[in-house]
This record gives sequence, C-alpha cells and structure tokens, in this order.
Amino acid sequence: METVIYKKRSLNSGLKRFLNSLVSFIKIIRKEVSITYFVFFFASVLLVALYNKADLHLILNSYHSSFFDVFFKYSTFLGDGIMFAVLAIIFLFVKRKMTLVFVVGGLLTLVITHFFKKIIFKGVARPAEFLGLENLHLIDGVKIAFWNSFPSGHTITAFTIFAILCLYFRKCVSQYIWILLAIIAGISRVYLSQHFLMDIFVGSILGIVIGFVSMSLFFPERKRVH
Repeated sequence: METVIYKKRSLNSGLKRFLNSLVSFIKIIRKEVSITYFVFFFASVLLVALYNKADLHLILNSYHSSFFDVFFKYSTFLGDGIMFAVLAIIFLFVKRKMTLVFVVGGLLTLVITHFFKKIIFKGVARPAEFLGLENLHLIDGVKIAFWNSFPSGHTITAFTIFAILCLYFRKCVSQYIWILLAIIAGISRVYLSQHFLMDIFVGSILGIVIGFVSMSLFFPERKRVH
C-alpha cells in the first residue's frame, strides 16, 4: 500500500513539474511573436469558416507569380523531417541536451503525423486529387502528392522545430525569425497545392504542442533554458 501511495505521489509530483514547466515556457515567448501567430491563426479560422476547402483552395491558388513559384518551391524544405537531424547534430556542439529535445520532437512528430494521416484520416484527398491537376497552378519540378492530406506533416515539422527554437532562445528577437519561417513553410504547402489551408492550420497547432512538450521534458525549469 505504501509503495502504491509513493508511486502515486511521485507521478503527481512529476505531472505538476511538467505542467509548471509548460506555463514557464509560455512566458518565454515574446508578445509580438504570439500576436504574429494569432494573426495567422484567426485569419485561417476566418477563411476556413467562410469558404469550403475546395473553393478556398482555388481562390488561394489563383494568386501566384514567378517569384513566389521559386520562393515556395524551396522554402517548403524548411518542413522536411531531415531538419530534425541537422539541428540535432548542430546542437551536439552547442548544448547537448537540446539534441535530445530535437530527437524526441522528431519522433513525436513522426508518430503523431503517421497516426493522423495514415490511420485516423487515411485516404483523404489532397488538392490535386480533389480538384484535378488541370484546375490548379502547378510548379515545374514539384512532385505532387494525391492522398493523405490531413494534417500537413511538413507544417507539423516546421512548427515543432521553430517552437523549440523560440523556447531555446528565450525572449531573443530571433523568435520573430523562427515564427515567420514556420508560417512560410506552412503556406508553401498550400501554394504548392500539396495541402488545403485546414491541413496546415491544424498542423501548426499540433507542431506547437509537440515543441512545447519536447522542451518541457528536458527543461523542467525555465532558468535552465539558454
């Protein structure tokens, strides 16, 4: 009985430390960074509420230029899973515990993305399948996917990575860069007709949650963060 009580207290204590860590990390984010994300958040909510996903995608897809074709063709790689490995290696020489954060963040992203895309929402059509290639502005050299649209794995990855970087660099002005890069990576998926807006909207939320959880597991106290 005493062992059970001890384990229960230990579990409650661990959960309390974890929740306190999450609260501490929230306070690290600069107000302007939070506002930037909420502008993206509420704009996405408004657009998703006003239009069905097909009409909305066709409207967004009608706005394109040669500059943005090139820009988003390459900026979309910010959401590649290989980014976790690159940052994990870099932080081996900067702060080793952060390597573990990126490894765990990458694993959580992989598992959660697979769970949603391949199990819960398996077979959901992407824009190319749903609307037809002939109705979309497409970019040469971009391999188009047709299925398992929801949510956007690239967006989850981008927001996980850049949420972690925002938390690592505390109240540093570089947080502005990280949130903008995450949003750009998400928007690129819509521009390239790889995803609907709803896919990246939900992906951004999942990525931020994963980022906060990953950091909280290894930095239970805010003062330990860089």
